[in-house]
Amino acid sequence: MYRAGETVIVTQDDVNRVGVVLDQYIAAKQTVYDVLLENRSALCMITTAPKNNTRINRQLTAKLCNTDNASIIEHTIPYKELVEAEELPITKS
Repeated sequence: MYRAGETVIVTQDDVNRVGVVLDQYIAAKQTVYDVLLENRSALCMITTAPKNNTRINRQLTAKLCNTDNASIIEHTIPYKELVEAEELPITKS
């Protein structure tokens, strides 16, 4: 599971993008995430299931955005500043 503020790799139609998790919640017995991508696009209710065209890529995220060691990839979104200024996009459906 990913927490708000964590860097993730999102695969959308075989294109990988870097994003930050905005929120996580349960819908239809699945954990789903709202993610803000580097290009400031928000994706709502995406999962980690490999069968989906748009998903959080667990394997790439584990390899490139590892929180235990120094991350190879880190998002450039000013997440903490956006939270403090209450300027995060509202993404829940």
